[in-house]
Amino acid sequence: MRTKIGSLASDTLVYGVSTVAGRFLTFLLTPLYTNFLTASEIGEVAAIFSMIAFVNVLYSLGLEPAFMRFWEKDDDQKNKRVYTGAFFGIACIGVVVTLLTILFAPSIASSPLLQIESNGANIIRMAAMIPLFDALVLIPFARLRMKRQPRKFAILRFVAILINVSLNGILVVWLGFHLEGVVLAGVISSAAAFLIFLPSVLSTFKAQGRDPARGSLLKEMFGFGLPTVPSSFSSVMVLVVDRPILLLLTSSATVGLYQTNFRLAIPLMMFVTVFEYAWKPFFLNHRDDPEAKPLFARVLTLFTVVCGLVFLTTAFFIPYIVQMPFIGGKFINPAYWSGLTIIPIIMAGYFFNGVFINMAAGLHITKKTWWFPIATGVAAILNVVATFLLVPVNSFLPVSGIEGAAWAKVIAYIGSAVVLYWYVQKVYFISYDFKRITTIIMITAALYFGVTLVTDDTTLRLWLSIAALPAYVGALLAFRVVEASMFRTLTALIKR
Repeated sequence: MRTKIGSLASDTLVYGVSTVAGRFLTFLLTPLYTNFLTASEIGEVAAIFSMIAFVNVLYSLGLEPAFMRFWEKDDDQKNKRVYTGAFFGIACIGVVVTLLTILFAPSIASSPLLQIESNGANIIRMAAMIPLFDALVLIPFARLRMKRQPRKFAILRFVAILINVSLNGILVVWLGFHLEGVVLAGVISSAAAFLIFLPSVLSTFKAQGRDPARGSLLKEMFGFGLPTVPSSFSSVMVLVVDRPILLLLTSSATVGLYQTNFRLAIPLMMFVTVFEYAWKPFFLNHRDDPEAKPLFARVLTLFTVVCGLVFLTTAFFIPYIVQMPFIGGKFINPAYWSGLTIIPIIMAGYFFNGVFINMAAGLHITKKTWWFPIATGVAAILNVVATFLLVPVNSFLPVSGIEGAAWAKVIAYIGSAVVLYWYVQKVYFISYDFKRITTIIMITAALYFGVTLVTDDTTLRLWLSIAALPAYVGALLAFRVVEASMFRTLTALIKR
């Protein structure tokens, strides 16, 4: 058992490192765009890729999880049938939807959810190829996962991202293609990933030949996969639905301002991502320990400690980082600095998403995972409703615009965490130390507001920011929030 879990942890590390590296590389496009695209163009990019995220769910229709469910470790012949069936199903759906998108491109480009003004129809026609190629590699990538080839999986994913980022540099910076360059880079990088897999896809279909039973198998796979679609759709809504709603209620320039500063909360997002990759093998490894539940409760407390430190470091120093030199000017163009106020709000949302990830352990251990779509569904509904309420200027609400959209994201993540906590405590009760967690949050908030509100003097604020970090650690020790045993737990989690 330990050997198997250790193998899982090793694979998770490969997936985790490659994902984090890829996300960081993609993040570098943010300062690039602010110096070479207008705010409206960045808003249009955000709107297009938000729509692509929704379309990706439609193209798959649950066939990816169905493929993994129907895979048999020791039955190579059946696996070929499952592979070709799932690939064929996704390819058919993808081609049909892509052709419809190309046909109705002018109407789609001018719709309230996109509002692409210049050359919109051609941009939509190009963009339609991105989810198609992405869909065509879903099953080949899933097969690498099932065959336990994480390194190959990670390398191919990273190569595709590297191609995308490099092409953005060439097309947007060097050739000045603007929005068309961003979309074309996405098309080429997605097509490159598909071309890498094409020989193996063709060889598998050739080896399989005509299969009269493929239709019945595909019907059975759809029967398994379709019920997973609402959960996937809800998850995507929580992630990106705020962009099209914000575009509907404001303008593409406002969406560009929001998108740019949203991406600047990446330090806490990266920490939550790394934690998620480490957390699952950790709790699986320790789920049968006598002290498992107290251990998991302690992890949430430690998670909050680290989040507080990352929050303060990012919130205090991001105003100075954006002023650093970068290709084309500053790291972030000064035109976007007015939106820096949403970064702490977005990080608060990431923290509650991390709380959700912590508490999800109970559902995995008890195999009650069908509650996940309920929690994400609640989050999606809250996100949509809160965004519509908080973005417009209201005399009775203290926030609006991009700050309203940011707070809507926080509300959504809190809602999902509350729903999950309510149910998890029924099936896998854990006595979380909310007193200490609340103390950590209060210390973090006191230091943040103490530094940001005390003075407008840039030099004095910088020194106060530097002093606040050791003060944070000192306050944790003074209030006995952290102990030596907690640091041992943290060390074990990092090793895992």
